[in-house]
Amino acid sequence: MNYRDKPDLQDRLAAEYVLGTLRGPARLRFQAWMREDAALARAVREWEARLAPMADALPETRPPKRVWKAIERRIASSAPAARPRLWENLGFWRGWGLVASGLAAALVVAMATQKPEVVEVVRTVEVVRTVEAPPTTMQPSYVAMLEDPKGGMKVMAYAARQSDELWFKVEGMEHKAGHSYELWGLPAKPGEPPTSLGVLPARESGTIKLAAAADKTLSDHPQLAISIEPEGGSKTGLPTGPVVARGELMKFW
Repeated sequence: MNYRDKPDLQDRLAAEYVLGTLRGPARLRFQAWMREDAALARAVREWEARLAPMADALPETRPPKRVWKAIERRIASSAPAARPRLWENLGFWRGWGLVASGLAAALVVAMATQKPEVVEVVRTVEVVRTVEAPPTTMQPSYVAMLEDPKGGMKVMAYAARQSDELWFKVEGMEHKAGHSYELWGLPAKPGEPPTSLGVLPARESGTIKLAAAADKTLSDHPQLAISIEPEGGSKTGLPTGPVVARGELMKFW
């Protein structure tokens, strides 16, 4: 019999083997196959696991008294005076009768109500990865939101206290040929001139280099502003074009 590549046949043979209805040379042949075929051995284990709880859940079925009396008479008439062996013991046959009856009933229930499940064994490989957790707090920094009063350009600016780089992101910037946008730090005292912080690159986000760390460059400016200047920035060191965005500079610490 060729059982390979026939999962239904393999499963049926495994069920018969576990139940005990596969006997004689067929049972011996199946045992040899099982030693060589891991899938077949796995099917047997699955049937054992499937039928065991069902057999435990079924009530005991006791054979009629006449059967036991006939067995007792037969044993008594043929047993020698020596100590009876295990298979000649009445208790052994009673126990075996109960187990066989329970397994037979369990197989009937299993075949009628449950389709055998195919269990795949998958090897898992544990992979350990080191993940750097994001910081839970923001480092001390200067933050500003500059806006056009008319609802045009918006600019967000950020610089860490000890960094000499200011990061920016712009929305609504319209670049004109021959012109640049310049960032200014407005003075805290009236009458003092604004300080140029640098020209914004012609893109939506990026960084500009400050003259020193933000704590030295920005600490005296309560507000920032952006003006339109000639290409490359103001030639006088002061704003010469219109201011297109302005906002409070806040200390985040």
